Amino acid sequence: MKVFLTGATSLLGRTVALQLLERGDQVTTFQRQPSGLDTTEILGDLRDPSAIASAARGHDSVIHLAALVTPRPSWEDAVAVNVDGTMAVRDAARGAERFVFISSPSVAFHGAPTTGGASGIARYAGRDHYTATKAMAERLVLERLEVPTVVIRPHLVWGPGDTQLVGRLVDRANSGRLRLIDHGLALIDTTYIDDAAAAIVAGLDAATPNSPAVGRAWTVTGNDPRPVGELISGIVRAMGVDRTLRSIPAPIARILGTVLERVWRGDEPPLTSFAAQQMSMAHWFDQRAVHSALEWQPTVSVTEGLRRLAASRER
Repeated sequence: MKVFLTGATSLLGRTVALQLLERGDQVTTFQRQPSGLDTTEILGDLRDPSAIASAARGHDSVIHLAALVTPRPSWEDAVAVNVDGTMAVRDAARGAERFVFISSPSVAFHGAPTTGGASGIARYAGRDHYTATKAMAERLVLERLEVPTVVIRPHLVWGPGDTQLVGRLVDRANSGRLRLIDHGLALIDTTYIDDAAAAIVAGLDAATPNSPAVGRAWTVTGNDPRPVGELISGIVRAMGVDRTLRSIPAPIARILGTVLERVWRGDEPPLTSFAAQQMSMAHWFDQRAVHSALEWQPTVSVTEGLRRLAASRER
């Protein structure tokens, strides 16, 4: 298969590219900076539709993973990359046979816990620019299916080399700014990096006419929910940080997050109201339909993932 992949400089994009290469696919990557991968590589910007169309031409499959995930992006930048850029990639996929769009489970967040539910609709209407624009993009992708299209929402991806979840937790733990909310009792699903990438590859394979996976958004997880406090403590310990984590009540955390969003002058406040809600509410999902539609199942438990994370630090 000839695959056009955006966003190969991210940990998830890189892992997807490596899995595709390992099974013998021909991969072209598109992003702003070199990835260092053994792929055909085209450097470009998601805000340039003509560059995307030219780079994607001649491929039979398209995976769109790139997004603007910087802390507190402007609304204009978030729309330009996450919405308009996605539309440009979707349009470029018209000449292909299949399209996979990587979304986020947060697009379905509605201020309430998810306890064993399936993927909800992309109805997020809050203030987080990343989540709001990803929700807009997902709705637009699914509104018009010109080729068989599958949307994958990997839930809380982590593993060696992760600068998003793992990196932020370690930085905040080292600086003494990491706090649990309500003692970290909320039960959450996460996804180890190798499983998340494998689910995307499975989504690509499932993007065929008459497949039950087509035309829907699928939240994928490691299917091993743990209390958020157990997960956070396990990650920071695996990364060599030995620190007792204090707890604050959820109502106070949400108020503090709201205040910090308004007064913080740096790139990213230590806490936002959105993050406070996410960390204090259960998020675990019924994966039976996902496993059936994608013909995929995770293979790395949280315990095994933590072992691999600790081993990566020792190398």
